[in-house]
This record gives sequence, structure tokens and C-alpha cells, in this order.
Amino acid sequence: MQSRDAIKRWLLASVFAALTQQAGAQTLSEVSVAVQGDDVVAHVSFSGSVRLVQQSPTVPTQFVQLQIELLTADEAVLKQMVAESRHVAAAGATPEFTLVLNAAPNTRMRQMTLQLREVTQVRARQGKSPNVIDIVLVGNAAAHPTLAPPGEKPGTAAAQPGPALPAPAGTPAGVLASAEVEARAAELMASARDAVSKGRTEAAISQLNQLLLLPPNSATQDAQEMMGLAWERSGDLARAKMEYELYLKLFRSGEGAQRVAQRLASMGVAPTKPEAPAQAAQPLAAQQSGVKYTGSVAQYYFGGKSRSQSLVNLDSGIDQSTLTKTTESALVTNLDLGARYTTEASDIRAVFRGTGSANLSETSNNTSILNAAYIDYRQTASGMAARVGRQSAINGGLLGMFDGVSLTYPVRPGLRVNVMGGAPANPLVSAPGERLFAAMVEADSIIGNLSGDMYLLNQSTEGIANRRAIGTELRYSDERGSLYALLDYDQLFHAVNAFSVQGSMQGAGQTTYTLLLDSRKAPSLQVTNALISSGAASLNALLQTQSMEEVLAAARATTAQARQILFSVSKPLGEKWQATGDIRFSDIGELPAVGNFEATPATGAQYGLSLQLTGSNLYSKRDINNFNLSLLSTPFFHGAQLAYNNLTGFADNKITLEPSMRVYVQQDVQGSRMTRVTPGLRASYNWSKRTSVMGECMVEHSTNQGPTNQDTTNSVFFYFGLRHELF
Repeated sequence: MQSRDAIKRWLLASVFAALTQQAGAQTLSEVSVAVQGDDVVAHVSFSGSVRLVQQSPTVPTQFVQLQIELLTADEAVLKQMVAESRHVAAAGATPEFTLVLNAAPNTRMRQMTLQLREVTQVRARQGKSPNVIDIVLVGNAAAHPTLAPPGEKPGTAAAQPGPALPAPAGTPAGVLASAEVEARAAELMASARDAVSKGRTEAAISQLNQLLLLPPNSATQDAQEMMGLAWERSGDLARAKMEYELYLKLFRSGEGAQRVAQRLASMGVAPTKPEAPAQAAQPLAAQQSGVKYTGSVAQYYFGGKSRSQSLVNLDSGIDQSTLTKTTESALVTNLDLGARYTTEASDIRAVFRGTGSANLSETSNNTSILNAAYIDYRQTASGMAARVGRQSAINGGLLGMFDGVSLTYPVRPGLRVNVMGGAPANPLVSAPGERLFAAMVEADSIIGNLSGDMYLLNQSTEGIANRRAIGTELRYSDERGSLYALLDYDQLFHAVNAFSVQGSMQGAGQTTYTLLLDSRKAPSLQVTNALISSGAASLNALLQTQSMEEVLAAARATTAQARQILFSVSKPLGEKWQATGDIRFSDIGELPAVGNFEATPATGAQYGLSLQLTGSNLYSKRDINNFNLSLLSTPFFHGAQLAYNNLTGFADNKITLEPSMRVYVQQDVQGSRMTRVTPGLRASYNWSKRTSVMGECMVEHSTNQGPTNQDTTNSVFFYFGLRHELF
């Protein structure tokens, strides 16, 4: 025990020593938990748009692997070297689980592992927002209908239409709530009644979700009954049955219970026999009140050869990143802290996330980024919110990360105005006197499940306009799939900065179809990009020797056009096997060398085909096996890759081993042939419930044979470290 305390003190001291030098980027933003009907849903937020490729296995298990693709992540995120983890403690309907996102620098395909303490049926799906993946723990709330999820206000579930948990069983219709809550509930109830009467069931469901996720109030019971009616009138009898049965679990007597039982009977369903009242049930607000702390600290040593870096990476279906000749020796420390104080009226959070890098050799060049450091205040009833500090912009778009203030003001139910102001954080090119201001109008249920926003953005440096954009996002989500579209137009350059459409649809037999169309400037259009080639310290200095037209032309010259099209299909083949296939097109323009990034020539049109077969629990209860074949064709070369990855848990998941093997062969138009063989091994050991040790070693053997030369290169990359959950 004393040795563990000593390790904890040593880690904390190392953290603050490292973070005083600089504060690398993180991919996982937040994990929030909400109850939806009989299920518990973990909303996993990322720092950019993501695509869920596949889940393995699809049967009840303790070990689930999700393959995801980072679609629009910041380049600082793509070169991230450290694995990330989020731990959620067991409470109420939520079982204890841990999410681990493996690092894979300069590649967009990532593996995320979900480790559960008990066997659970898991269903992963694309979230409503493009940067969210939902992990559904099927049926976990059914056994605990009166308990709320830990550390998350009920309002989180309002993002997705569906059943919600209104109040503890037996709560009387006349329950007292604050005046603000009662006023908000009355407003939502009136809107829902009007929508139902006019046949606008989607809008009614959205309003009722918001009402049911308020603290218990006088409208809670009627709203739960109306929710079932709305789903019934929409034609979704399965969801209506779920809502009606939930009503009978929560409100077991009275006229309402009789009406609901009659509705179920008219649908040909026998009402489920009510369960005995839960012992010591508490109101939702009482269960969630008080201060909750979360946090972890980790430290890693990185050695061997560093991995290559470039300004922009579009996945071609083949991981073409390689080890460089640069020796790496660095100590990297990651800190993730959070505190939350929740009452019936408000929710206050404090968040700090950052990674500090201490280089131990002159050749190491590991940059660091403070990812989040803010205080967030939110009113439960009104929805008003304020956030101060380093933060990601409210919602998506291309607003980026900044240091400053953001405010949210609800104009009416389903309509909000967001205002943000401050200084851009971690820009590609630093310039003095940078400022940012953005305004966004956000609407829910524009038409049914369609929501979206429009935003204006103005960035400046020393009073000179740097980026001035107008953009819009549209989001659609239901039980069958999701669709997201983005358009960002820059008024200074008179050009489209980004256009993207991403859709995911669930078909028969759990088949998932995904389509992506994406075209964007990489890096994003900004006047300060002209400083890259000029070497000037500021725009003011550059404008002393060049006209604004010349500066804009130089900025365009350092910005490439990146395009990609993807179509993917994933389908389970029985309980143990799953197949995924995708075809893709990508094209990236030429980019210069900038800072730590290497220069990259234009790729030309790249066409890729990838086939993946995943087998789960083939020789144990905790093994996942990925077999992948990828083909790539470009104007300059043709490549093929055969890869195998394994994940196996031992000793009740206290030990995990992840061996891998990748063989890549490439033939270019000059007749040169390159062969690269890369075996690797990643391992982790849960030393205690809160402390884990992990490491990875990768060996690369590369052979190049050309008409006039032949060479062989052997390189090694490795890291090892310790991670501790503080609370």
C-alpha cells in the first residue's frame, strides 16, 4: 500500500514538472452516461469527426473492440503517441467499464477496446453528432429502473429521441419542484400537446424527452404516458410498448395506469406484471447532488526511432507511415482531471487535460498541447450555460480550440444561440495578437429528427483579418442511422474551406452501410499560412513588403486540396465472425515542410480496396482476431498489405496481449520495389483496480530494391509506462 502511495506521489510530481514545460493532443474528449429506456448509453465524444467501422464481437461479452476512423481530426491529434483511457465506475444501472483508445501516429484507423466487469450485450452505433459514437449497454437499465447514471445529468439523453427515465417509482403527480423546473415543464408539455394534436409526433417526442429529463415535477407522469402515445401514433409500436411498460413500472396505480394498461391491451400486448417497489429509492436530483471527482495520471518513456509526420493524412486503406532515422528519447506525462458539482438547479464542472513532453535527447522533437482547462456552468431548467478557459468550440464545424469564453442562451425550446470569443489555441502558425469571435444559431427538430446550426467566425491577428467564414451543419439521427453534412465558406479567400457528407445506415441482419464524401483545404485557409513560406514573424511585417493579394496567394500556395470518397459495408457472419469491406478514393495536393511536419508531394488519385475479417472468442472467452488485406493504386506506385492483429485477455482481463504483424509491398513506376515487415507487441497489466502498466515494441525491417541501388534498414520503436486512476 505504501509503495502504491509513493508511486502516486511520484507521478503527480512528474506531471506538474512536465506540464510546466509545455502542456500532446488528445483524441477522446469526454464519456457521458445516460439512461434511455431499458438501456444505458455511453456517449463517447472525440476531438473531431469519426466513423464507426465495426464492432467485435456482437454477442454478450466482457471484451469489445471497436474499430474507428478519424475523419476530420486535427493533425496534432493524428500524431498522438499516447494511448488514452476513460474509466467509469459502477453505479445504479451503469456497470463498471474502461475504454482504451490505442495510439497509432499518422494513421486515421484506430482500435478502441471496451472492457466490462460483467458479461453485457453491447451495441455500438454512430452518434447524433459526427464526433460522437454511442455505446449501448443493452438492457442494463431494466433491472434498475429507479436509478440514475453516475456523474451525468439526465438532460444528456435528450440528444436522442427515445424512451427516458422520468422519476422514481411511485412519484406522485403533485410532486413539488423548483419554480424554474415547473415553468420549464409546463412550457414543454404545452408544446408537446400541440405537436401531438397536429400529428407532428417527431417534434412531440423531442419535447417530451426534454421534459422527462428534468428533475421530477408535476408534469412527469402525464409526459411519460404521452410519450407512449406519440410513439404509437408514429407507427412504432415496439417503442410505444416500451414506453407504456416503463410507465407501469414507475406509476403502478391510478387512472393513468388503467389507461396505459388498456392501450397495451388494444395493441394486443399483455402488460408486464409490476415489480415490487425498489428499496430506498431516491429522487434523481438527490442521487446526483454533491461533488464527484474523476482523474488519471500516466507517464511513458518513448525510445528508438521516431515515426514520420506530415501535415495532412487521409487514410488510403493502408498504413503507409514508417519509422524515421531520427532517434527518439522522451518522457511523456498525461494528466486528466475533472470535478463536478450537481444540484437540482445547476451543474458545474471543472476539467483539465494535457500532455507534457520532456525530451531527453537533442534529436527528439515531441510537441505538447494543453487540450482542455475550463470551468463550465449550466442551469438545469433553462439550459443557459457558460464556459471559461481552454476549450473546444461548442458543437462541430471548423471553429477549432481556443482560450476564452463561450455562452449558450436558449431562445425557446429547441432553439439556442451560442457565442464564443477569445484567442485561437495551438494554431499551425503562431502570430502575435490573435483573436477569435464566433456566433452560432442551433436548432433541434427542424423537421422531425433533423437538427443543425449556422455559424459566423472571424479570426484576426494584430487587427488584420486572418479567417472570416460562414458555415452550416445539418444532423439527422434515428434508430436506423445517421447523416451529417458540413459546409464552411471563407469570405477572405472566396473559396469553400470544407464540404463533407457522412452517412451511416443499419440494414437487415445488422449490416451497416457507410458513405463519406469529403473535400477540404488542408490545412484550413488562413492568411497566416503565408508566414510558412515567407519566414516573416507577423502579417504586419509581411505586408510591409507584399500586397494583400500577394499574401493571399502565398497562403493558398501552402494549402492543399484534400478529397476523399468512401463506401463501406460491415456485416456479422454468425456469432464469432464479422466481415467489413470498403472502397475509397483520395487525392491530396502538394504540401511544404512546416515545423515538425515533413514535405509531401501530391499523391494524385489514389484508389483503395480493403477487406477485413474479424473473429471473436475463437479459442477463449476474451480474444479478438483481425485479418486484413488492402490494395492501393496510385499514378506513382501500387501497394498491397496483409495484416494481422490479435487482442487477448488473460486472468480475468488483468493482462492483455496484442501481437501484430504487417507486411507491406510496393512497386513504383521506376521499377523500384519496397518490402516492409513490421511485427509488434503491445501489452498491459492491471496491477490493481486503479493502476496499470503498459508498453509496446515495434520492429521494422525494410528492403528497397531499385535498378541502381539496394538497401536494407532495421528500426525499433518502443514505449513503456504507468497509468493510475486517481479517484
